[in-house]
Amino acid sequence: MGEPKFKKLLEPIDIGGVTFRNRIVKAAQNPVYADAAGYVTEKEKDFCEALARGGVGMLLAGAATVDPTVSMGASETWICVDDDKYLPGLAELAQVIHKHGCPTFLQLHHAGPQHPMDRDGLPPVSSSALTEAERPTQGGARGTFFYPAKELTTTEIEKVVDKFTQAARRAQKAGFDGVEIHAAHPYLINSFLSRAWNKRQDAYGCQDLESRSRFAVEIIRAIKTRLGQNFPVGIRINGKEYGLEKGITTEESQAFARILETAGADYIHVSAEGYGLYERIEMPEQIFYPEPAKELLPLLQQMKKQGLHTASAAAIKKVVSIPVISVGNIDPVLGEKLVKQGRVDLIGVGRRLLADPELPNKLASGRYEDIAPCATCMWCVSNFGSQDSNKQTGLICRINAALGRERAFTIKPAEKKKRVMIIGGGPAGMEAARVAAIRGHEVSLFERSHHLGGLLPLAALIKGTEIDKIPAQLRYLRHQITRLGVSIYLGKEVNPELIEQLKPDVAVVATGGLPAVPEIPGINLRQVVRSSDLGRQAEFYLRFLGPRVLGWLTRFYLPLGKRVVIIGGLIYGCETAEFLVKRGRKVTIVETMDRLGTLITFSHLLKLFPWFAAKGVTMLSGVKYEAITARGLTITTKDGQRQTLEADNILVALSPQPNTALFEALRGKVPEVHLIGDGREPLTMGDAIYDGSRIGRVI
Repeated sequence: MGEPKFKKLLEPIDIGGVTFRNRIVKAAQNPVYADAAGYVTEKEKDFCEALARGGVGMLLAGAATVDPTVSMGASETWICVDDDKYLPGLAELAQVIHKHGCPTFLQLHHAGPQHPMDRDGLPPVSSSALTEAERPTQGGARGTFFYPAKELTTTEIEKVVDKFTQAARRAQKAGFDGVEIHAAHPYLINSFLSRAWNKRQDAYGCQDLESRSRFAVEIIRAIKTRLGQNFPVGIRINGKEYGLEKGITTEESQAFARILETAGADYIHVSAEGYGLYERIEMPEQIFYPEPAKELLPLLQQMKKQGLHTASAAAIKKVVSIPVISVGNIDPVLGEKLVKQGRVDLIGVGRRLLADPELPNKLASGRYEDIAPCATCMWCVSNFGSQDSNKQTGLICRINAALGRERAFTIKPAEKKKRVMIIGGGPAGMEAARVAAIRGHEVSLFERSHHLGGLLPLAALIKGTEIDKIPAQLRYLRHQITRLGVSIYLGKEVNPELIEQLKPDVAVVATGGLPAVPEIPGINLRQVVRSSDLGRQAEFYLRFLGPRVLGWLTRFYLPLGKRVVIIGGLIYGCETAEFLVKRGRKVTIVETMDRLGTLITFSHLLKLFPWFAAKGVTMLSGVKYEAITARGLTITTKDGQRQTLEADNILVALSPQPNTALFEALRGKVPEVHLIGDGREPLTMGDAIYDGSRIGRVI
């Protein structure tokens, strides 16, 4: 046997007297699992325990707020660490992580200028009180902007330093191995570090690097003085602020890192923050959605080659002797390369560990191909403060249905082994087959087409493969059911006669929904095209070319005219519109409901609609369809105005309808029958996988 493929990434490292099991750090993410009062919940403990069990080198829990009155988001809950009353829950959290031999630090957080005033009426606080013209602005993906902030006085700064110190004391008392100070993004400590935010002229002012870093230095020193030099303190900073005049530069972050090391920091965790075109750069691929602006193309190439934030992290590593952590959608292959080259010491991983908490264990056991891939689809944050998807608030995952449901979704061996027939090879059917096979059932999967994935190849064609990596998730599901011994029959139509012949104990119907056709006069005219018909045409070419190549070819030819009116403004219509706009079509979207974009993730929606507006897409909601003629589609607007939208083609892109015929036909013929996926309720890929996973666990 040769050298392990991820040898350097899996090496332990000692930081501040704490041994990290390997170089993979679970980056802190607020999963929004705490209760409304900031207490640790069973859900939070289950989430962290799954990560610890999965083999991560060190788990950063939190973010935990040191001052809940100016830290929690309008629709989010955070772990609180500002009072001793939270100690029992924090101790239980540390204990479940330690149970699996995993060290854990608690990240300490203060939102500062990003505190949403509309939550409680309290103004945010910052290094300086900026005018409207001076304040950095955000919008788009975050859907936020900065309220006028109150400038902290020297006395108030001293009190905040004490809040961080007391929070660190509680973390130590609860059993955490160390703490990380969050001084990155647009939060409080960063507002002192950045000249774009800091206009002060006192000891904490903008006149030099020492003054700008004094607040962070005082926090580190106060913690070290209070808790001892053997209690490690890491700090997360922005390696760079993009899109801000006077924002932090890489050279400044190097200088800050040296100052923070001298103050006693045990490691530097390097992130970034962006504004305008660069907004959401901490999740780097997201700045290129819906399409990269010309100004961003060099960054796109940098991200593909070496990761977007690693240049800043590597620059910092050159000037400090303490370990450096780099983040930013770094996969294990790139992570191994970066650590092996000595550019960084550790990699911080967030979303990839949400998709598969067992990622480190699978790397260690040589099962790289068994890692459930993160698609960077942003479905994980689509449900903060919402009950729209499976009645689950907080972090969710498209490929990992167990996220946030770890206890309920534990896969247990079946009490009675059954012969299970899965009818349909889309995401719902494949996930049901995967889970049922793990549980020990004898599983066969029948798909009437000649490929697995259902509509996933078509979805990959429409959405592209650069940002939303659907093909990777399809490959994973296909590999898993093959590896688990599921019998797969392609090109095989299932009917009651076949069921009678095979006599399964369980039939799971996952045949997908039926195309929806609106009742509009003229719907059968030649210029009307149904998305289902286009899908069938594309299916043949997708089998041989794949979505990437076919997507490139469609930029040169599409069987549609230059002016397209899309009937349907939910996820199906909007994503089709995005596809067509990128191929030079003049698009109008019409929808009978009052809201467009339903089921699109929130962060994408807030970027997509401004992009539509910039591209000249007409978006009309609350309309009534009157008739289709040779000229186009005649509608009545929500204002009662009748107009004809001229078009070369009318494209129907409505949500599919339930498909229950086979399910009803099998009831009474099979002891146990289930209907899942779009055939039951047309939703998203994530909902389909959840549905398949749910049924696979109860068979």
